[in-house]
Amino acid sequence: MEKFNVGTDIVCISRLANTIAKMPTFIKKIYTDQELALAQEIKNPMNFYATRFAAKEAIMKATNLELEFREIEILKGSNGEPLAKLINHAEYELKISVSYDTDYAIAFCLAIKK
Repeated sequence: MEKFNVGTDIVCISRLANTIAKMPTFIKKIYTDQELALAQEIKNPMNFYATRFAAKEAIMKATNLELEFREIEILKGSNGEPLAKLINHAEYELKISVSYDTDYAIAFCLAIKK
């Protein structure tokens, strides 16, 4: 029998941009090397950072695990969809949805414990 839970989070994009500007090491604490490389391919990397930050928060809420941000990796699937995985926690299957507008990024996560 599978157990599932949901999580959601919203991020103010300008607030995250200010944090990154004030603390340049912040992104290295939050994003994996592969995520950082992927962000460089994006026209507006701040939207990428904000949606991924919101998704990581949503994943933490959905799994109820005490995770470091870099234990969660969110890359792109073949159709551009976000694909999330937990490092060292293969017992979870994650389904996420992310979106943003001018001011905010939002994410939802469905975490299924196998």
